[in-house]
Amino acid sequence: MWSHAPQALLTAPATSSQLNYQTSGDFEQQAALLSGWNQGYAQLSAGGFEGYVSEIRFDDLHLFLEYSSQSLLQQGQLAAETLAVGVPLHFSGSGLFCGSACNQQSLHIFSGKNGFEFFSPTQLLMAGISVRRDALLDQLNDEDSAIASRHIAQANLLNINSAKTQALRELMSGAFAMLGADPQLLESTNNRTSLRQTVMSLLSECLVDTVNTGDKAAQQQAMTHARCCDIIAATRELVLHNTDTPLTVAEVCQQLGVSRRSLQYCFQNLLNTTPMAYLRAQRLNGVRTMLKSAHSVTEAAAHWGFWHFGHFSQEYKKMFGELPSATFKKLRSH
Repeated sequence: MWSHAPQALLTAPATSSQLNYQTSGDFEQQAALLSGWNQGYAQLSAGGFEGYVSEIRFDDLHLFLEYSSQSLLQQGQLAAETLAVGVPLHFSGSGLFCGSACNQQSLHIFSGKNGFEFFSPTQLLMAGISVRRDALLDQLNDEDSAIASRHIAQANLLNINSAKTQALRELMSGAFAMLGADPQLLESTNNRTSLRQTVMSLLSECLVDTVNTGDKAAQQQAMTHARCCDIIAATRELVLHNTDTPLTVAEVCQQLGVSRRSLQYCFQNLLNTTPMAYLRAQRLNGVRTMLKSAHSVTEAAAHWGFWHFGHFSQEYKKMFGELPSATFKKLRSH
């Protein structure tokens, strides 16, 4: 537990159009830091208030980290076209979100009809994502879009598996840390596209149930061996035709006209892996190729959608037997 506010990962000047950091010593001032949320705060626990908001904004994407030292009653209403979600990075004590006990494994859906009510715990550090609702749904096929739409119809807690929760936490903390260290990364159109695709892909994974909830035998009968082979071959062709940019699971599903559950079943059944793992391996290969011309390892990692540098380095070493910095130096010496 922290006795003081956790150190902000991004402390960019308030004058930046894409990166912003603001502190507050008052809960009412804190409520106003997130524009468009139409929210009000009431302090519930005793003591002086301490808070901050770190933000990344570009195009239709808004990422933020919000810290509040005291327990609050938060009430708000977002515009109908906005999808806003959050996942706690840290909190102390207990809280209640839209009538349900909140925990660190739940995805908090803030948007939707009727607004939200959040009895937030003390020392809460919440990572949040806000995008256009139709931007996310439009990248999904009809079946997955219908599933996601049901999950975001109103503010609620969505229970997702711990691996997805952890991946979302790592993406958010990693992106803020990388951009805090090198704000110039966002000046690249490719990097902005990469970050947006990475966020949208992971958010889609969280909102769409990839576990087979229907009759397993029926699905296995429908997904023949030949059909699975065709889907995997088509996925490989998509990767080969997109050697300069990372593909997401959502893009593969949309272009092939298959659901996430079907794609998952094919890769798991035939290759004993997941579509995300397969695409991650392709992205790591993309980084290795780009290290020949990139100005830095960070530039190559960001381009290929790796926004948590420490975990990226570990994955790279596991894949290729050496750290990306070693590859970078070796390629520069030739």
